[in-house]
Amino acid sequence: MQSKNIILFHTFVIIFTIGILDLHSQTIRTYKLDEVFEPFSSPPSNSASHASSQNDSLWFGTSGGLTRTVDNGASWIHFRADEAFQPHGIFSVHPGTTAIWTSTGYRKETSAGSQQAGSGYTYSLDKGETWHYVEQPIDDFNVDTLDYGDNRIPVLGITTDVNNITFSMSSLGNEAWTASFAGGLRKSNDLGETWRHVILPPDYLDSISPDDELNFALSPVAGQLIPEGYLNHRVFAVHVARDSTIWAGTANGVNLSTDGGISWRKYNFQNQINGILGNWVIKIADQEMPDGTLRVWTTNWRADDANERYGVSYTDDRGENWTNVLHNIQAYDFAFRDSIVYVATEEGVMRSDDGGQTWIGSGSIVDHDIRQRFVTREVLSVATSSEYLWVGTSEGIARTEDYPGARFGYEWKIFRTFTEVAGTNNTYAYPNPFSPSLTVTRIHYDTNNTEANVTVELFDFAMNRIRTVIRSAGRSGNQEHDEIWDGTDDNGNIVPNGVYFYRVSIDGNNERWGKVMVLR
Repeated sequence: MQSKNIILFHTFVIIFTIGILDLHSQTIRTYKLDEVFEPFSSPPSNSASHASSQNDSLWFGTSGGLTRTVDNGASWIHFRADEAFQPHGIFSVHPGTTAIWTSTGYRKETSAGSQQAGSGYTYSLDKGETWHYVEQPIDDFNVDTLDYGDNRIPVLGITTDVNNITFSMSSLGNEAWTASFAGGLRKSNDLGETWRHVILPPDYLDSISPDDELNFALSPVAGQLIPEGYLNHRVFAVHVARDSTIWAGTANGVNLSTDGGISWRKYNFQNQINGILGNWVIKIADQEMPDGTLRVWTTNWRADDANERYGVSYTDDRGENWTNVLHNIQAYDFAFRDSIVYVATEEGVMRSDDGGQTWIGSGSIVDHDIRQRFVTREVLSVATSSEYLWVGTSEGIARTEDYPGARFGYEWKIFRTFTEVAGTNNTYAYPNPFSPSLTVTRIHYDTNNTEANVTVELFDFAMNRIRTVIRSAGRSGNQEHDEIWDGTDDNGNIVPNGVYFYRVSIDGNNERWGKVMVLR
């Protein structure tokens, strides 16, 4: 059972029946930039798991913080130095109509080991010039109750930030919604000053409304109320669609509200004939089709049932019927351009221009101009701008053109961050140490601003040559270079754990040495 152990990796208001419980007001701190940030030439980190576009701005959430480009990657503004982003691990990015929202988190040492913890939210009302920090909502009670029609629903208090981390946000005006594993679904009507629990159906009910007679507890995790907690109260995705419907993805399916979050209908693999592929829903997005209808897409992962599948599902009738595509492919994110849909998956970006009937993949991401490539095929995030399709991966950010006459996924521009060595005759390998079963290492160097033929070789601790990465390969002098070593010898065998030395030879005589550790 995958979803029980998840600690991973957006009207009509009747206050006395909507099934939400007021929390204490949160501390909101505002940070105004003292001066305009100097732009950087690259992103703050090579791991970019979140991407969103807003007009001419591209926002990326990385392991090194939030970054933005407004000139197609020519320069980058980093916000990690802003006090509102401390710590700066980004777990979601949502540019809304009024505010840009992010959720942040960090690793926390506990008696059970290192665990994820939520550190709060940041939002900006002026495109990033001013940021407001909101504390992570934490309850000050162990068990309380909320009014829902004539029902009194017990609520398990989430009194810690551990596992109380927000994986998705959505907003409409000053209204914000958050989806958290332990924290469940919450809502704020005042830009984060107060947060309220939102009630969803328990696992054994397919719908709830204030008119029902109900007898269950709101309990995302194990506690005093439910021995194991309800999977449908563990929320991983929330989305306010452009028709004002609210969608919430959980470990037990996808939930729809058409009355502002009061009543809910749950759709999952088990309760429909034409249902979703898998119950663990981590991303929801909507697409306006050429005929004006609204299509809602979900990424689906396996949860409890062995018959569930990874893939993507979509509905054109608000969940009554679902069409399933990309079977057995793990998907993470969506982006759209008119009738085209792009899906970030473990197999790269999948693209369909015929409503999901046929798909083509992006293939390998290679930047021919700078001789850079991504070793991984996995794409974690995807976004569109007026000119490009953008992707975020564990190895960097990239863009490609996609228009009539262009070959989708052939020409890429890669954006990676590195420490410059120009003019120093230095070299280094990163990551270091590295595990060949998980990643590769890159050997970084420059050629002192001259065209040169380069040879890169690896040696073991006894100085026996074990691998030639490149030999007499032409390299330009107007940029720095990375050469990839996958941890194998010349026979394709993964080398044993230990320290290895590498030599970068420039035109056969200018030698630079470094070392790298293999640790499997």
